[in-house]
Amino acid sequence: MAVSCCHRRCCSRRFPETVRLLFPHMRNEEARLRTFSSWPNRTPVRPRDLAQAGFFYVGQSDKVQCFCCGGRLNGWEPGDSAWSEHSKHYPNCYFILGHDVGNIPIQTGIEEDASNNRRAIDPALMQNFEARRATFAGVRHPIDHERLARAGFYSTGRGDAVLCFHCSGGLNNWQPEEDPWVEHAKHYPGCSFLLANKGPEFVNSIQYIMKQSLSSADFCLFNFMSDEDPLEKLQRLQREKQCKICMDRDIAIVFIPCAHLVACENCSQALNKCPICCQDITQKIKTYIA
Repeated sequence: MAVSCCHRRCCSRRFPETVRLLFPHMRNEEARLRTFSSWPNRTPVRPRDLAQAGFFYVGQSDKVQCFCCGGRLNGWEPGDSAWSEHSKHYPNCYFILGHDVGNIPIQTGIEEDASNNRRAIDPALMQNFEARRATFAGVRHPIDHERLARAGFYSTGRGDAVLCFHCSGGLNNWQPEEDPWVEHAKHYPGCSFLLANKGPEFVNSIQYIMKQSLSSADFCLFNFMSDEDPLEKLQRLQREKQCKICMDRDIAIVFIPCAHLVACENCSQALNKCPICCQDITQKIKTYIA
């Protein structure tokens, strides 16, 4: 990933009452998405994800630029996330921090579904928790309806698909063990509703865990391609996944805010401080290591 800084007026620590966008004509996500008409097909990051993360295409190679802070990125690689790279290289961008900078997301809205004759839902009507929860009436969903509604989601009426009323981010194919807030932070970290309710620390921790998981996968692939004995490799990888306290069960909990993976679910229950860095644990999130 290559970075080329443009202007940093939007990246000062203090948030002014009025933000002067560097490219105000690109505050509309749909306008940003239209700039990707000549986007290189082999680039591993989708135009839709880049546009959602505030970027528009500058027409050169795979270089994109943020409409708010003016930060430029190029050299995209497999596994890169538009939101994560934006946050990593331009962490003080007001759009990334979740401030209201006038961004206009694409209103994905829900078109009328002929199969169940549901009407389109106006996201503006979904600002109320009870209104969001009501959309799940009669819907068989693997996640508790109240948890989804509290995380900003309402049902589209199509299977288990949901949309966030604020950022219009959509998610489907849910697994019973998934946490709506965590999934929201994974896929739409710039949502200001998410940031207001869970805080930047929570969102950054989830993004950090995602990066660690990707790095671990790459590391495992590299090691399996090396000359090490396959049986020894397997035993070493199994040891790495073991709880560092009981040395029996697999690691299953990540500590927030330090993001260390140390303990299984049982051993984590008695811990108030991370045994690695001794930092106070404010939250324990269940995770799965492949």
